[in-house]
Amino acid sequence: MSAKHVISLLLAVIMLVGLTACGGSSASSAPASSASASSKTSAGTATKDTLLVALQSEPASIDPYAQSSETGFNAASTIFESLIKNVDGKLVPWLATSWEMVDTTTIRFKLRDNVYFHDGNKMTAEDVRFTLVKGAESSFTKTIFGCIDVKNTKAIDNTTVEVKLLYAYAPLLEALASYRGAILSKASYESKGAEAFGRAPVGTGPMMFKNWVVGDRIELVSFDKYWGKKPAFNKLTFRIILEASSRSIELETGGVDISFQLAPADWTRIQKNEKTQLLSGTSMSMAYLCFNNSIAPFDNVLVRKGLAYGINVAAVAKTAWQGQAEAADSFLAKSIPGYKKEGPWEYNPTKAKELLTQAGYPNGLEVKFITFEQQYYRSACEVIQSMWKEIGVKCTIEVVDLATFTAMNNSGKLPLTVMANGAVIPDPDIALLAWPTFRTISLRHNDKHVDELLEKGKSVYAMKDRIPVYQELQDYLWDKLYLLPLAYPTTAYGASSNITNIVFDAGAVPDLTGIQFKK
Repeated sequence: MSAKHVISLLLAVIMLVGLTACGGSSASSAPASSASASSKTSAGTATKDTLLVALQSEPASIDPYAQSSETGFNAASTIFESLIKNVDGKLVPWLATSWEMVDTTTIRFKLRDNVYFHDGNKMTAEDVRFTLVKGAESSFTKTIFGCIDVKNTKAIDNTTVEVKLLYAYAPLLEALASYRGAILSKASYESKGAEAFGRAPVGTGPMMFKNWVVGDRIELVSFDKYWGKKPAFNKLTFRIILEASSRSIELETGGVDISFQLAPADWTRIQKNEKTQLLSGTSMSMAYLCFNNSIAPFDNVLVRKGLAYGINVAAVAKTAWQGQAEAADSFLAKSIPGYKKEGPWEYNPTKAKELLTQAGYPNGLEVKFITFEQQYYRSACEVIQSMWKEIGVKCTIEVVDLATFTAMNNSGKLPLTVMANGAVIPDPDIALLAWPTFRTISLRHNDKHVDELLEKGKSVYAMKDRIPVYQELQDYLWDKLYLLPLAYPTTAYGASSNITNIVFDAGAVPDLTGIQFKK
């Protein structure tokens, strides 16, 4: 680690200091202060009383540390804020005015002194410390915040927090800048209790929770004491609409302004409609064929590669995902730093048979998929089942409920399945969270060299130094083929054509606070 790097916010000017120790991120302009915030909009734009958004399911909670659903994060995105924020690929101060890398395991944050929670309490360093401890201990977030040393992270004074780490962890700043890094009101959390807080959350964002009508809608209203620039709408209502076709119809008829998780069959129509716009692109997830490498016959690399040569990956991606996916050609999505093209894996039935014969299966073998009622995964299993007939592999498919599937996966009991890894932030270590050998999921490769490379990649802060490590890891994994990358799914959501300043987000959790409306 080189000499400490500091990002300072002085009045309205940001001093840009290179953060090579922080993965190459740097600060840019800070948001407007509450003194200048108003309902003013840019020329040619207007305000709207209520922004209506359609969610595809009802979240179990809106507490960012108690759930992992996309809908929960959508509902929470304007309620909570983080210490820093990713703006156009750069990390900038947000609830913090600056941060300093004291050394590889110490980060010191200076906080704004004009931020209030929706419960009326002023945000202090103790709220931040409380939140970071919650993130480090929660089963939903400890994979990214488990590096935080909860005993030694402390509030120095009301506006200074010193975050101590158990080990150097390069993705931490990016994680803190995500919706996973939301700062909670300690007073409200402790008075309400965890469950009640998740149903009536308290943050510092421009919108505050008002009402939750189970099965129907979640209502937010503008927060009068918000420190920053207020949105171009006064109310935000999330409508819970389970049917994809109904969400499309509501968008097209003006029943909602934004609609998430649109059915692929509706994408073209929404894109061509003058009253609507489609925001689509490749997600940060990678779907794959998962071998349980701890059991026969998948503990044999010849079997794994033989089965892989019997799969037309491009056809699986196109058919199973209804044309809304690209064939996966590596172990990272293309939007993740460090991605390296390795494939897609070659489709060669003759070679498949040769390798299976070398592995001791000249007459083929019998295997079993276990999956659950997820359209794309089950379809992928069925497409692969059909392809494997050509190489003499008899494949059965067992469909179980999601709870059973999850329990079997967590205990390493799935022999063969199709699943996906999604990254909550664009960082290679986060995108490879399934790979450490301490994970008990059914991948079970037990390869300590993978652990060594993962450790090396996350312990160096400069992204330029991390990328070669992850590219070496991808080469290694391609040779071992503990799993077969299948598809990079695309995702899409729609908005009314009178909405501007809304952009596609690979995680399908766009920033709604800056959208504008045409006059």
